[in-house]
Amino acid sequence: MKRPFFVAAVIGLAAAYLSIYSSGYIVLSAGVIIIACYFIFYKYSKTPLFYILFVLIFPIMVIRTEYYSRGMRYQGKLTQDCYAYIKGEAVSVIKGGNSYATRLNNALLIPDWKNNDEKVNESVKSGIIIYSEDSFCHAGDYIWVRVKLKDFEEPTNEGQFNARAYYTSDGINYQGIFNKTVNITPCEGTLKASLLNIADSIKNVYVNTFTQKNAGTMRAIVLGDRSVLDDEIKELYKKNGISHILAISALHITMVGMLVYRMLKKIISVIQAAVLSSVIMLFYLYITGNSVSAGRAVIMILVFMLADVLGRTSDGANTLGLAVVILIIRNPYCISNAGFLMSFLAMAGIIFVKPIFSNEETIMLFFRKKKMVSITEMFIYHNIIDMLITGLCVQIATLPVVLSMSGQIAIISLLLNIVVIPLMSVIMVSGILTGIMGLISMKAAIWTAGAGEYILDLYSWLCEKASGSSGAVIVTGHPPEKAVVLYYVFLIVWCVIYYMKVFSGISGKYRNVLPAILYLIITIQLRYNTGCSMKISMLDVGQGDSIVLQTSDGFNALFDGGSTSKKNIGRYRIYTYLKYAGVRSLDYVFVSHPDKDHISGIYELIDMCDNTFEIKNIVLPHINDTDETLLEIRKMADRVGINVLYACRGDALSAGNLSISCVHPCKNYNYESANDYSAVYLISFGKFSMLMTGDAESKAEKCLIQDARKSDSVVDLQKLSGINVLKAGHHGSRGASSENFLRFVKPETALISCGVDNSYGHPHNETLQRLKEAGTKVYRTDDRGEIMVRVWEDSYAIEVFGEQKE
Repeated sequence: MKRPFFVAAVIGLAAAYLSIYSSGYIVLSAGVIIIACYFIFYKYSKTPLFYILFVLIFPIMVIRTEYYSRGMRYQGKLTQDCYAYIKGEAVSVIKGGNSYATRLNNALLIPDWKNNDEKVNESVKSGIIIYSEDSFCHAGDYIWVRVKLKDFEEPTNEGQFNARAYYTSDGINYQGIFNKTVNITPCEGTLKASLLNIADSIKNVYVNTFTQKNAGTMRAIVLGDRSVLDDEIKELYKKNGISHILAISALHITMVGMLVYRMLKKIISVIQAAVLSSVIMLFYLYITGNSVSAGRAVIMILVFMLADVLGRTSDGANTLGLAVVILIIRNPYCISNAGFLMSFLAMAGIIFVKPIFSNEETIMLFFRKKKMVSITEMFIYHNIIDMLITGLCVQIATLPVVLSMSGQIAIISLLLNIVVIPLMSVIMVSGILTGIMGLISMKAAIWTAGAGEYILDLYSWLCEKASGSSGAVIVTGHPPEKAVVLYYVFLIVWCVIYYMKVFSGISGKYRNVLPAILYLIITIQLRYNTGCSMKISMLDVGQGDSIVLQTSDGFNALFDGGSTSKKNIGRYRIYTYLKYAGVRSLDYVFVSHPDKDHISGIYELIDMCDNTFEIKNIVLPHINDTDETLLEIRKMADRVGINVLYACRGDALSAGNLSISCVHPCKNYNYESANDYSAVYLISFGKFSMLMTGDAESKAEKCLIQDARKSDSVVDLQKLSGINVLKAGHHGSRGASSENFLRFVKPETALISCGVDNSYGHPHNETLQRLKEAGTKVYRTDDRGEIMVRVWEDSYAIEVFGEQKE
C-alpha cells in the first residue's frame, strides 16, 4: 500500500465527519464497508496484513470523537446562574479592549449549581476561556477558580459568525466570567515560565523599535499575538487577500524551521542539527499559541528532518496524512476549523494540483516548456512564474472555503502574494533578530528592525493602491453546498485522471482543454443563489429592524438597519449577511425614521463603503422640519458620494416585476412623534405584496387607510387591502397593528422584529392577540432568528433560519 498515512487520513476524516454529523447507524455501516473493502483489496493485491492498522483509524476516531464530545455536554444547557470550578493550566493570558482573556486547554470543569439530574452535574474535561476585568494569573500558572459559565453565541442569521462552532473547533467549548480565586500555583522558575517571559520581553522590544501600527503587525506575524493589531491594517490585508500573513501559519513555521535547520547543519552534525531544530520548533510552537496550521507545519518539518537524517526523501502526501491523523485525534472537531481547512487544502493544492499546471511538458496547462538557456529566463521561471503557479494552485484548492468564509475572492492577491510571500522571509528574519537583539541592546534592535519596518510600509502602500480598483475583488456570496461538493469531486477526478495517465497518449497541451473548460463551468456555480425570484430577509438584530430585499435580476435594497441591544450590527450582522448573499451594491437604503434601533447600523455601512461595497441611494422620509439625525446621515452620505432622496406618499420606483411604493407619510403630515412619520412602503412583485411599516402606530395606520381610500390615490387599493405579508409596526407594540388596520390590510403573515427578553416587552400580548384573531400567522426574530420570505411569480414561502416553513 502506497502512502498509508494518506489513506489513514482520508479514513480518519470520514470517521470524524460521520461521527459528528451523522447517526450511529451510518457510522457503523461506513465502518463495516471500509473494513470489508480493505480485506477485498488485501486478497487481490497481496498487501501485507500489517496495513490494516492504518484502516483501523476509523473505529479509533469514532471512539475518540465520542470521548471528546463528553466535554461538550453542557453546551446549549447553560442558564444565567450556572457556576463552575475550573482547574487547569493557564495556556495564555491576552489583554483585550477592556478585559483579559485567560485560556485553558483540557481543564477540569466541576459544576456548582443545584440540579436534580446527576448527569448534568458531572465533572468534565474541557477547554475554556475565562474573561476578567483584571489579570488574575500568568500564562503557565496552575489555577483553581470559580466562574460563571456561558455558552458561545450561535448564529441567528445567514453569514453571521458562529462563535460556538469556531471555538469548539479550536478546542474551547465554553466561556466563563471570573468570579473568585480558590488557589493559584505560580509557574515561576519553570521552563514554560521562562519561554513566556522571553515572549513578553520580545513584545516590549517591538513596541520600542517599530511604529505603533507595525509593532502590532510584527507581534501578530512573529509571535501570533493579535491583541494590539491595528484594525485598519487587519481590514486592509483582509480585503486584498493577504491576511494569512497576520496569523502564525505553516508559512511562518516553515520559514523559521528550515532556516534554523539549514544554518545548524553547517555548524554541527545533521543529527544534532535535527534534534536542536526540533526543540526550537516545539518551543516556538508553544509560545505562539499552538495553532492548527502551525501544528501541521511543525509535524511536516519534523518528518522532513527525520527523513534527511535517515538519508531518505519525505513524501509530501504521506507526511500531510500523518499530520492530519495526529491533529484530528487531538481534536476531532478541528475538521471544521478554518485554519485546518485552509492549511491542509493549501498543501494539497501544492502537492497534487501544482504538478498538473507545471510539469515536464507544460506551464499553466497550455504553454509548452522550452529549454531555458539564460540566467534571466531561469530567474523568471523559478521565481516569478513558479510563485504565480503556486499561488494559483493554492487558490484553486482553497477557493470554495475562501468563498464560504468571506463571500469574496481578491483577484489582486495573486499578484500581491508574488511580492508579499518572498519578502516574508526578510520580515521574519528582521522580527526574530530584532527580538533577540533587543534583549541585549535596544540600539542594535533598532538597526535590525529597519528592513521589517520598510517592508511592512510597502505592504500597506500596495494594499492601499490595490484597494482603489473595483475589479480587484470579486464578490460571489456563499456558494451552495452542492456546488462545493461538485467542485471538489471534479478536482479529485481531474487529479486521479492525470496521475493514472488516462490520457497520456494525447499531447499535454490538448488533454487539459476539456478539464479546464469543465473547471471554469463548475467554478461559475460557486456563487450565492437566492433560489427564487425575490428574497426578503428580516434579520435578527436584537431590539431593532433590518430587512434586506434581493431579486434574481440583481436589485438589492435595505429597509432600516439598527439596534439598541446589539453593538456593531452594521458590521457584524447586516454586512456579513450582505457578503453571504453576494451583495456588492445596495441600490437603495430606505430609512423609515431616525430612531437608533433603525439607523445605528446604517452609519456603519456608510463608513464601510469601499471598492467591495457601495450604497447608491439613501431614501429618507419627507417631513416638514429638519431632524438632526437625518441631517447627519445626509452629511455622511454626501461625504462618500451617496445620492440622498426624500420620499412621501405617492412616490414609487420599479425594477422589473418589482414595485416599491411609499404610502406614508403624505406631504404636510401633522405628526406628534418620529414613529408617526415612519415611512411605510408597499412592495409588490407579481401577485405578492408586503407592507413595510417601520415603527408606524395607530395614528399613522389611520392616516394610511384614509389616504388609500381616496379616489385620487396612486396606490392600488386592492393590493393594499389584501396583503400577503405585514412587517408589524413598532416591533409588535400594543400601539401598532390596530384592529381596524388589520381588518383593512388583511395580512396572511406578520413578521415581528424584536430582541430576546427586551426591556420593552415587545411584542405585547394585546398585539399578538389581535393578529391571532385576524387569522394572521406570526413569525418573530426573538425566537426564530432570521425570517426569510421567498417569492416567485405566483407564490411565496416563509423560511426561518435553519429550517423551512410553508
